[in-house]
Amino acid sequence: MKIFNHKTGVSLTLQTVIVAVLVLIVLIVLIAIFMRSSGGLVGTITSCEDRDGQCYSDSKSCIASGGSVYRLGRCPGDNQVCCVPDQTHAREEYDY
Repeated sequence: MKIFNHKTGVSLTLQTVIVAVLVLIVLIVLIAIFMRSSGGLVGTITSCEDRDGQCYSDSKSCIASGGSVYRLGRCPGDNQVCCVPDQTHAREEYDY
């Protein structure tokens, strides 16, 4: 039987698998480097101060001050909420 006499097809498949694994390893390393370097950027984008907000102890005091609670804003203290100026007040102030 000469079924396995031509091994070029098998070696080509093995080379393809090895190259694919190497490419995956390189992609994983690149993604890890990118995620590590952009970690600080994500923290600054979602900080309360970058949205011109202030941190309050609860949402009632934020609303009483004329602001809106920004749920994605990060505050340094536990159980604090990010309060950003209400957009209607900003329009009046800047007269868009």
